[in-house]
This record gives sequence, C-alpha cells and structure tokens, in this order.
Amino acid sequence: MKRHILCLPLLAVLLLILPSCGDINYWNPEPPGSWDDTFYDSNLTGCWQLYQVNSDYVRGDEVNYMYFNGDGRGTYFYYDHGYQETERLAYWCQRSVNGASSLQINIDYEYGSPSTMNYWFSDRDTLWMQWRNSSGVQTYVYKYINRVPW
Repeated sequence: MKRHILCLPLLAVLLLILPSCGDINYWNPEPPGSWDDTFYDSNLTGCWQLYQVNSDYVRGDEVNYMYFNGDGRGTYFYYDHGYQETERLAYWCQRSVNGASSLQINIDYEYGSPSTMNYWFSDRDTLWMQWRNSSGVQTYVYKYINRVPW
C-alpha cells in the first residue's frame, strides 16, 4: 500500500507533462500586433521555383522552392549539403512605402531568420523578390511550377 501511495504523485506529474508532448511541433507565427494592414496576396498561391539570383541562373543543387498555400502558411523546400530539406513558413503581405515595388512580403521560416522583401510579378508566372543586405541589393526571380519535383 505504501508503495502505491508514493507512485500517485509521480503519476500526477506524468499526466500533466505527457499531454504537452503533442505540442512539440506547435509553430504558429503571426504578424506583430501593430501590423493591422497585412493581407494574403492570392497571386502568390502555389509553388515557385528559384530561377535566378542577381541575374545568374540557379544550378540544380542550388534551387529552392516556396509553396504558398493562400492563407499565410506554406513550405520551403531547399538543398542543404546535397540533401533535400523542408521547413514550414508563414507569410503575410503589406503595402510598401519604399523599395522596388508597392508590395512587400514578410516570411517567417520555421528554422531560419524572418525576411522582409519587396515583390512584384512581371507576368503571371514570374515572381521577383528584392531586398537589401550588407552585400547590396539582392534580386531573386522565381518561376511558377505545378509542384515541387521531389
């Protein structure tokens, strides 16, 4: 009997801890509360393959893909040392007051740093993203594709 009484506190602790194990993959970023002008651009919905970086064509082992599902969530597909990797992303759009276009996208990567960049379309199938960093202006061109090939 004494042994069972000692196990009850341990059992109670386990019952409190175990339900939270399901939350290990919980990831739900949101725009900052002060950003009341965000929206999801339906023109982004779908799968985009990186085609050019600063006017240079992208080699097969440097390509990445972004899938935007239309409601602020998506997936980033990329190569890391030759291995195919994926991570979730969250995104929201805003009107831009500076930069190369009147639109900007804010992307929060599950495992990477958030990014903010201007974006525009030169046609229905070509997405341009541009931002400035310590190396200068970076311009990425993505082409619309039906699905990620892997």
